[in-house]
Amino acid sequence: MNYSDLIQSIRKRFKFSSNDSFHLEYSSPACSSVYLDNESDFKMLFCCAKIYHMDNVLVTVVKDVGKSCSSTSVVVDDCAEMIDENDYLGDAFKDGPQKFFLSDEWGSYLSHAGQKFESIADFRDKLRKFAVQSGFHYVLSRNDSIYVNAVCANRDVDHCGWEVLGSVASINQCFYITRFNNVHTCRGMIRNRSHRQLGSKIVRTCIESTVCLNLGLKPREIMSNFKSTYGYEISYKVASRAKKRCVEKMYGSECDSFSMLSWFREAVLETNPGSLVVLEVDESTERFKRVFVAYAGQIQGFKFSLPVLYVDGAFGKSKYKGQILAATGRNGNKGFFPLALCFCDSETEENWLFFFKNLKALLEPQGRIITFISDRGVGLLKAFDLIFPGNPHLYCYHHLRYNLSRKYKNKGGEIVVADVLQKFFKVAYASTEKSFYFHLKNLRDEGGAATIDEFIREIPLEHWCRAFFKGCRYGIMANGIAESFNNWIVAERSLPPFAMLDQTRMKEMKMMSERSVESKSWTTKLTPKMEKRLKEQLDRSRVFRVIASHENVYEVRNDKYSYSVDISTRTCSCVKWQINCFPCAHALAAIQGARLDVYDFIDPYFTAEYYRMCYSFPIAPLSNVDASCSSTEDFILPPVTKRPAGRPKSKRIASAGEKKLIRCGRCNKMGHHNKKSCTEPLNMLL
Repeated sequence: MNYSDLIQSIRKRFKFSSNDSFHLEYSSPACSSVYLDNESDFKMLFCCAKIYHMDNVLVTVVKDVGKSCSSTSVVVDDCAEMIDENDYLGDAFKDGPQKFFLSDEWGSYLSHAGQKFESIADFRDKLRKFAVQSGFHYVLSRNDSIYVNAVCANRDVDHCGWEVLGSVASINQCFYITRFNNVHTCRGMIRNRSHRQLGSKIVRTCIESTVCLNLGLKPREIMSNFKSTYGYEISYKVASRAKKRCVEKMYGSECDSFSMLSWFREAVLETNPGSLVVLEVDESTERFKRVFVAYAGQIQGFKFSLPVLYVDGAFGKSKYKGQILAATGRNGNKGFFPLALCFCDSETEENWLFFFKNLKALLEPQGRIITFISDRGVGLLKAFDLIFPGNPHLYCYHHLRYNLSRKYKNKGGEIVVADVLQKFFKVAYASTEKSFYFHLKNLRDEGGAATIDEFIREIPLEHWCRAFFKGCRYGIMANGIAESFNNWIVAERSLPPFAMLDQTRMKEMKMMSERSVESKSWTTKLTPKMEKRLKEQLDRSRVFRVIASHENVYEVRNDKYSYSVDISTRTCSCVKWQINCFPCAHALAAIQGARLDVYDFIDPYFTAEYYRMCYSFPIAPLSNVDASCSSTEDFILPPVTKRPAGRPKSKRIASAGEKKLIRCGRCNKMGHHNKKSCTEPLNMLL
């Protein structure tokens, strides 16, 4: 009730007309006469009633008749129930607004006898949700393919009469409730924050659409989202199993995933002509061996990316583990460009041979010399030399550092190793042979000639040192692009083979579409990152003086050094132009001194036009509407795998020298420990 309701009630009770005038008064222990003229006064009445513990208040109605007044009284009852204490409490003490959850409707899933459900599975699902929302537990006294009979779990203890019985109709295979007693006679039902029957089957139906859109959703994220959306707490195990059930509903079981690869190959070749999908199966055992996938859009687009390929392997995280071999290119805007993918049982020479043979079939028609970058993985070197004997092959500098650091295990302190790696950095990045031998001498002095010489003999100089590499390496020293791609598909690596390939395909398809649309809005001649780099180099070139020697040859000087630049051969004595395949500051100064256009001396792979061409060949979508009608009915068994000892690894194992050195706050030394874990002795001066 509010003030307006009270006025209307008084007019109706005493039959006052609209022309009659009256006012209201009431008394309280604090004041003998209080006027009641508006909504605020009306709320104050209830506040006084609560303060002085008054169950009712006598309100006097005073009718105004000329100069005289007549009065009567009404009683406002149940003051305590009508007071909303939130109107008088501070924000911190008020009850928050009631939140509605998606689980609120579960309580209405079972209503009456004769209720119809689509199937017996649909009834079981709604029965679970009904019990969770109602706050009770049930047991199944009968549960088969036709009948379901559920009774309250307290039936034997408290003789509770709650029961539901139903069966499947043979005519339409729908499920009907034949008997339903929805009255509990046990001690009561309390809806808790969790429920033992709230398992992965229920959670799967709730998160199915979310997981379908984001397979990278982690169990802890599912737990948090379920709590905020449905109001219940679930365990990590339930969330993990629910996600697994979602993936199995989308792609089938992990065992069936290998058989789906036959349909996948057929669908890709039909919808994406020019693609290469090779599936190998052991004929004697019918077990899966390996599969190679490269889409036509990526094969055509790779022609306009840099002539470099990063090859690397990453482990799978599904039930059957496996290894994912990938060849990843690099576009003109310093981004990765996926080219080919291979799923196999392990990283062996045989699997690398299979991968490189199919990769060569893609690259040979393009007629380009491709430079490969790798981490010298298991079996990779021998397979590469057999398939690509004449192609340049760069070794990842970071992995070489890790290998070198292992040479000093238990031979020197962390500071010594850090100094050796720092000097090795200068050796690897040396641009000229003279610079290389100068820094090599310092490295041998610091790290020991015997150890360094042994390490250098194991790796040919042309594979890792810039001074000895013949060709254009685009400034590449590490296998970072491959690591970026492996991290990009980290969620997909947890899926079975068919699901992994399909989800990766959709991810690559989306990326190519987005980059194609994005590049259409560019107004610069080069890609944004390379345009920025050009402007920075032009700013640096302003300090140089240019002196012409003869045709296309110039001497470029500053206050301390001089450089020789030949713009016809695109060379500079600093060697950076040759190494990076991008004009250095000295070259740009010479080009501008010759009154030439700097864009004419930049590799076309860095232009926006080539970038757009790179993503102008889309990956066509796949449709599985007719998958059941496919002519391919091969049944492929999963490979035989041996489960490794210990808990399954989900993250890459870091190499020995991969951890960065930090300075301890206790001993003030460089190392891999901090103040909390420091065990170094301290020589304190007392």
